[in-house]
Amino acid sequence: MSSFPPDHALGELLAFVRAHSPFYKDFYAAVPPGSTRLTDYPVLDSQRFWAANTVQDNQVFTAPVTEGITFKSGGTTGQPKYSVFTHAEWRSFTDAFGQGMRRAGLQPGDRIGNLFYAGKLYASFLFIARSIEAAGVGICYPIAGDDLDEILATWRQFDLNVLAGVPTTLMKLLERLTPEDRARLRLQTFLYGGEPMFEDQIAAVQAVFPGCQVRSIGVAGVDYGELGWASPGGAPGVHHCFDASTVMELLDEHGQPIEAMGQPGRIVLTNMHRRLMPIVRYPVGDQGEWLDPHGTPARRFRLLGRTEEGARIGPMTLYIDDVRQALHALEQSGTPLGLKDFQLVITHHDRRDACCLRIAVADPGAQDAQVGQRVVDGIYAARPMFHDLLAQSLVHPLAVQWVALSALHTNPRTGKLLRVVDQRHG
Repeated sequence: MSSFPPDHALGELLAFVRAHSPFYKDFYAAVPPGSTRLTDYPVLDSQRFWAANTVQDNQVFTAPVTEGITFKSGGTTGQPKYSVFTHAEWRSFTDAFGQGMRRAGLQPGDRIGNLFYAGKLYASFLFIARSIEAAGVGICYPIAGDDLDEILATWRQFDLNVLAGVPTTLMKLLERLTPEDRARLRLQTFLYGGEPMFEDQIAAVQAVFPGCQVRSIGVAGVDYGELGWASPGGAPGVHHCFDASTVMELLDEHGQPIEAMGQPGRIVLTNMHRRLMPIVRYPVGDQGEWLDPHGTPARRFRLLGRTEEGARIGPMTLYIDDVRQALHALEQSGTPLGLKDFQLVITHHDRRDACCLRIAVADPGAQDAQVGQRVVDGIYAARPMFHDLLAQSLVHPLAVQWVALSALHTNPRTGKLLRVVDQRHG
């Protein structure tokens, strides 16, 4: 059973970070020296963190980089982020996640097709391959998810019984199966990651492969590390904390910790094993709620969708900054929007995610379809992956809705504008 990191380990981590990272030393200037309580320290300001976490003259690192591995981890247009691990940290990360996969039910002899994306999104592909190795069970077939014909050929040749990848990849594979494939191929388990999987998608898989177990491969990010592992038979979105290597917190809208069950909050994570590029109270960009009482080992939580940094649409994050910049660029180029504010509404139908960009303007009825198309084209240009996924029929086209400012969804308690409204988890 996992155990919580001892208090002295957390205190030692905080002291180390303050002593050796110029960014953290400055960021924690107002915190009393020697404080070992995590809540005494501010939640990371993501923009400041990544502005300091540069390729040259890095202010976050605690030491020069002499060995390890570097991953590109997304970021807004023109501002890619890079996450760096020492070799020991990378092994620790994948070992923890691999053992989580084993607890989730991987079996000796499983033939596992790794369908996560290689190429530009190489981190998930390499990470899952190494985690399967660390799990110590099963045979890994590193296929990648971009060539459906190659995936099918390998599935047929090696009689794969487990596939791991993003749900949209499997949905496209189902469309390509021949009657012979449906009769002969077996799929006992599908391990999904990178995006949620919804009931209509699960039903589509089980209609072709009755009895197939569809469950999360676990939750992790190349920025922050391991976040949650899924137990056999758990409900969609439900995960357990990695007690031995992380401290997960849920914070309310005032930044105060939430310990009660069933109360939504944003997730922040402290990684006990990251020392070169420390991760202390890092906002992971997701919301969640506790399902077990405080103090429960391997405490369960349910993911509730993204926070305001961006909206997850299929395997892509559409960042709020990208949308804002695209809309302002249109206005500056002579397209009169009369922009007052905007929000993203995410839904799911016909086995695919959909995004509606709701734009608040003074006169919603005055905007025509041509202006709406310019907005759509501008978003696609700002986030080319959106257009690529659309071309593969993996997501629905972006919709634009002109509304009055009063029509934008707000927090019922505070009246604050909700920048992202995720209606998939209701």
